Amino acid sequence: MHSNETTLQVYHRYFKIPVEHYLNTVTDFLDPWDERAYQHFVQQYLKTTDDHGIVGMVRQDKDENYIYLDAAVRYPIIQQATIEKVSD
Repeated sequence: MHSNETTLQVYHRYFKIPVEHYLNTVTDFLDPWDERAYQHFVQQYLKTTDDHGIVGMVRQDKDENYIYLDAAVRYPIIQQATIEKVSD
């Protein structure tokens, strides 16, 4: 018997973004320093590069000129597993 198992490969994507550009991208968020805003920024970036990754947790750091994002981006990998029937 064969079944498909989906596993996720996780990569960290690092971004250094000028603060002004970041703030212009997340204007729909009341709090631009919320993780959902970070995720939105990364998802928009992935969309522009035709990257179909799934954005997970995003950590940030910033200084007066840049915001630095560390995004966990997941990619599904479908693997065929063979299940052998054990007879008694």
